[in-house]
Amino acid sequence: MQVALPEFRLFLSVIISAFNLGQLPLGPRVLELSLGLSPCCCLLEKRGARRSECVVHKSERVRRARGSREERHVLANGAIAMFAVVSNAHLRSLQAPLRNCFATQKTRIAMCADWCARNLRDCQAWREEGLEMSTTSNEAAKLYDASVRQLVSWINCDQLGGLEKTLKGMTAADPDLVMGQVLSVGLNALGTGKSFSTDPEYVANVENMVKLAGKIGNKREKIHATAVNYFARGEMNCACVLWERILAEHPNDLLALKFAHDGYFFLGDKYNKRDSVARVIDKWDKDAPCYSYLHGMYAFGLEECGEYTESEKHARKALELQPQDCWATHAVAHCYEMSSCYEEGIKFMESTVQDWSPCVMLACHNFWHTALFYIEKGDLDGAMALFDKEVNRRYGISEHMLDMVDAASLLLRLELEGVDVGDRWMKILERIKPHVNDQALGFNETHMAMVFSHEESDEYVNLQREATSRYLGGSSRGDQYHVIKTITQPIDEAIAAFSKGDYDKTAEIMHPLRHCVYQIGGSHAQRDVYTLILIHACIRSMDPEKKLWLKDVLAERERLKPNSTLLQRLGKLYKDTHVVSILKDSTEGGKQCVFV
Repeated sequence: MQVALPEFRLFLSVIISAFNLGQLPLGPRVLELSLGLSPCCCLLEKRGARRSECVVHKSERVRRARGSREERHVLANGAIAMFAVVSNAHLRSLQAPLRNCFATQKTRIAMCADWCARNLRDCQAWREEGLEMSTTSNEAAKLYDASVRQLVSWINCDQLGGLEKTLKGMTAADPDLVMGQVLSVGLNALGTGKSFSTDPEYVANVENMVKLAGKIGNKREKIHATAVNYFARGEMNCACVLWERILAEHPNDLLALKFAHDGYFFLGDKYNKRDSVARVIDKWDKDAPCYSYLHGMYAFGLEECGEYTESEKHARKALELQPQDCWATHAVAHCYEMSSCYEEGIKFMESTVQDWSPCVMLACHNFWHTALFYIEKGDLDGAMALFDKEVNRRYGISEHMLDMVDAASLLLRLELEGVDVGDRWMKILERIKPHVNDQALGFNETHMAMVFSHEESDEYVNLQREATSRYLGGSSRGDQYHVIKTITQPIDEAIAAFSKGDYDKTAEIMHPLRHCVYQIGGSHAQRDVYTLILIHACIRSMDPEKKLWLKDVLAERERLKPNSTLLQRLGKLYKDTHVVSILKDSTEGGKQCVFV
C-alpha cells in the first residue's frame, strides 16, 4: 500500500486534534508517520496501542511485519515518527479541510510542543503512578518527565532545546522542585565531570539539594536526595543501596533505576547491574513510557555477566520496540566484542548508524565500539579514520568525560598496535588539563594518566600525582578513596613507567592488580586496555619471569575473549625475537614515549 503525503498529513491532523489514540477505531494497518522534524525524544507515549516510543529515521526504508496484515511505512527525510492504529475505512473517510495544517516548519514545531504539553505527565499523572512530587507546578512536572526521557534515550529533544535547556526550563518553572534538583545534581554527579574536592559551586548545589529535600520533600524524594549526596561524595555503594530501597517500593521510578544502573557501572558491579533491572522489569506496565529501554539496560547487565545469548535477545527486543535505542545497540556491540565477532560487529553498527548516531550523548562511545572492531580485524587505518571523523570530533564538541575516556583509550590501543598517531594526544591534553585535580572517579584518572604520559615534560604527570596525594590525605573515605588508593594510583604509575620504557616496573604493578581491576568500574571492553598494557609490558620486558606471566595473561584473555585475532597477533609478537630485540634497543637513550 502506498499512502500519499497529503493523506499522512490529514491523518496526523486528526491525531493531533484528538490526542487520544485509544479513541480511534482500531484496524489492521499500523502506519509509521514521519513529519520531517528533528528528533524529539519526548514523543514516547502512545495511548491505546502496543508501542510506546517514537522512532527517528534518517534513511528511506519500509519494514514489513509478519504476514500482510501489518505494514509500516516510513517517508524519506523522516525524523520523528508517531504511531497510530487505524482502519482503511477511517483513513478514507477523512476530509480535506485540515490537509494543509502541516504546511510550515513553524506549525510542525508548534504541533510537537502541543503534543508534549498534552502527553507529558503533570502532577496528577505522577501521583496516579505512585510517584508523587512535592510541587504544584504542572509545567515543572512535565519538564521533569521530558528530562528523564531524554536522559534514558540519550538523545536531545530539539523542540525543547535539548536536555540542558529542558532542565533550565524545569528549574524556572519551580526552583524548589525536589526531583528537579535531584535530577540536575545527579546528572553532574554521575557525569563524573564535577569534583566534590575542587568545585565549591558543585558542593553548594549538593548541599542545597539535601536541605530542600529535608524541608519539603516526601519520603521518596528525601531518599533520592540522600543517594545523590552519597554518590557526589564518592560513596557509590551507599547511593546504590538507597536507589534499590526506592525501587523496592516504587519499581516504576525510572530515575532511581537509571541512576542505580549507572552507579553499578562505575562500581564494576556486573551482577547488580544485571539484577537491578531484572528485579523490576516484569513489574512494569508494558505500555508505560520508556518501558522498551529497560530491555536495553537489562541486556547490558546480562552481557557483562557473560550471558551473551540472553543479552542479545533482550537487546533485540528493545530494538524491535525502539530502533533508536542506542543503549540496546551498545549491548549488542558488547556481545560481538566479547565474542570476537568483528565482521558482524562492523556490519551491525554501520547498518544501524542512522538510528543511533542522533543519540548524541552516547554516539561517540558507539563509534568507539565500532573502531574496536576495526582494530580486532587488523584494519588500523579504518580505526584511525573513525577516531578522526567521529570520536575526536565529538569529544572536541561535548568535552564529556565518557568521550574523553574513549578518545584516550582508542589512541593508546592504536599505539600499542604500532600506529603513529602524531600530535592527536595534544588536543586531548588541552581539554583534559582542567580536570587534573578532580579525583572524581578512579577510572577517569587512569585514562587521564594515559594522556598526561604523552606530554613532552612530566608537568601534568606530577600534577596528577600531587592531586592524588592530596585527595588520599584528605577526609574522604568513600568507595573511590579505596579504589584510587589501591588501584588507580598504582595504575597511573604503571602507565607513566610504560611511557618511559620501564616495562618491568609496569608489569610488576599491573600483574597483581589484574584480578581486582574490575573495581575501577567500566565494562570488560573498556578495562581490556589495562590487560593490553600488561601484555605489551611483558612482551617488551627482558626478564624471563615476565615471559612466564605473559603466558598466563594471554591464556586468561583467551578465556574471556575467545578467538580474538588481536590476541593471535600478540602471541605472534611474543614469539618474534627479532621484534623483542628491536624493542629492547628502543629503550636505550634519552626520555621518550615508547608506547609504539
